[in-house]
Amino acid sequence: MKFIKNSLNVWVKKFPFKNNKSHKYSRGQLIVVAGEKEMVGASMLSAEAALRTGVGSVKVLCSKDTFPIFALKFTSLLKKEINNFDEFKKFVSKNKDSVYLIGPGAGVSLNTLKKTTYLLKNIKHVILDADALTSFKKKTKNLHKLLDENKIITPHIKEFKTVFPHLKKNNNYKKLILSAIKKINATIVLKGNKTIIGNYKKILINKKSSNELAVIGTGDILAGIISSLVGEKKMKPIEAASAGVWIHSKTAISLKKGIIAEDLIKNLKKTINYIYGKYSK
Repeated sequence: MKFIKNSLNVWVKKFPFKNNKSHKYSRGQLIVVAGEKEMVGASMLSAEAALRTGVGSVKVLCSKDTFPIFALKFTSLLKKEINNFDEFKKFVSKNKDSVYLIGPGAGVSLNTLKKTTYLLKNIKHVILDADALTSFKKKTKNLHKLLDENKIITPHIKEFKTVFPHLKKNNNYKKLILSAIKKINATIVLKGNKTIIGNYKKILINKKSSNELAVIGTGDILAGIISSLVGEKKMKPIEAASAGVWIHSKTAISLKKGIIAEDLIKNLKKTINYIYGKYSK
């Protein structure tokens, strides 16, 4: 299969530009499934990145312990207190049209595994990152069966080899992605200095990036950006993933050296304005 260079021209015609008919409901809603109290920052980074990029509203599912933190730190974020799995299932059953992101700050646990499994069975558009993937360690066949063309997974190399343990001895990114897309129908974002985005129909390689992205929190931001772009009447998973990776990389490159995740958040709007300035009608 041919590797296509990831660039604006590949996906920009499908980008969900705002226009005079847009409103927060037409832009869709993203649900971010938050997790452990010690890692609320990950969910917050994902949520803010999503709001700045392509979605109308973001709601975070938090617990009684984390609700006050989100309420104080992020006033424009919608919050829903969920304290057990039954409450989670009830919420999901009433919000099936939303896009869901699970993984950032979720914690590697049976609870994360159960929630991720339930989402994959009941929701069309789900993005899996970080702990949502690692929680399937030793149960990867179950994950493979649950993934379909509407799902996106965003692993770095260690998480990738957890999800595809039969590929542990292979370190060639191109060969890894080619082997993985034979196993699952989902879109894969294999993060690295040259991130590869692929599914069984198309593979793109993002060659221009920044070494400065090798710092905690930047992956959570990428997951939020991608999640904000995918959905009904928006971008298909492979398009959203390609756009998200490009936006993420473009923002990091413009910031040069010494950046942290929060710097990306602050400068995302510059990249979005660049896209609007060149291509918005």
